[in-house]
Amino acid sequence: MERSLNGARSRRASPKALAAFAVAAICAAFAPLAAGAEENPAAVVEGFQAVLVSVMKDAGKLGYAGRYKRLAPAVEESHDLQSIAAFAAGRYWQPLSDAQKSLLVATFSEWSISTYAHRFDAYSGERFRTLSVEQTPRGEALVRSELVKPGGETLRFDYLLRRREEGWRIVNIVVDGVSDLAIRRSEFASILRTEGFDALIKKLKDKIAAQSKSAGS
Repeated sequence: MERSLNGARSRRASPKALAAFAVAAICAAFAPLAAGAEENPAAVVEGFQAVLVSVMKDAGKLGYAGRYKRLAPAVEESHDLQSIAAFAAGRYWQPLSDAQKSLLVATFSEWSISTYAHRFDAYSGERFRTLSVEQTPRGEALVRSELVKPGGETLRFDYLLRRREEGWRIVNIVVDGVSDLAIRRSEFASILRTEGFDALIKKLKDKIAAQSKSAGS
């Protein structure tokens, strides 16, 4: 920059360099103001994605149980599981007793980790790439990223995060335009409305058991 102002030879930045600069600049806006403050939203997402890739790489030797064990702390530390479960339950959340809410959050958390362990079970050179970081009008952060496959094909993963006391936490993931939270809310509301709370817990536990069995140990 200084050399250009002094008249030295300058080069026009490439689109890729400009995009990288934009991501870095926006991340800086979310950066902690002091040492020891919470991570910025992009760091939370990228840290979680790094664990996903490590699990994929070691999927064979880890098995389902090993993948679950490695993913559990990563999911719990990066996702606001209680808020996600509450939103998924919709208007049926408030009438639940404290014990029911605790059971739903615990079961939902177990199912979420199980689903990651079940789906991310192989590796063939995939990698995640952050595309942009945006601040929403409501003060949330939207981290846009993509999973790049070996042949160049990409799959979009956009993460919505909210700031909590402990830092930024993921509250929704949109995969190629499909909101995971919207799907869960529709499923949960339907079961709670027609079958009740106990049926929802049973269905979640059945799904966990099925994923564990199909993936093997």
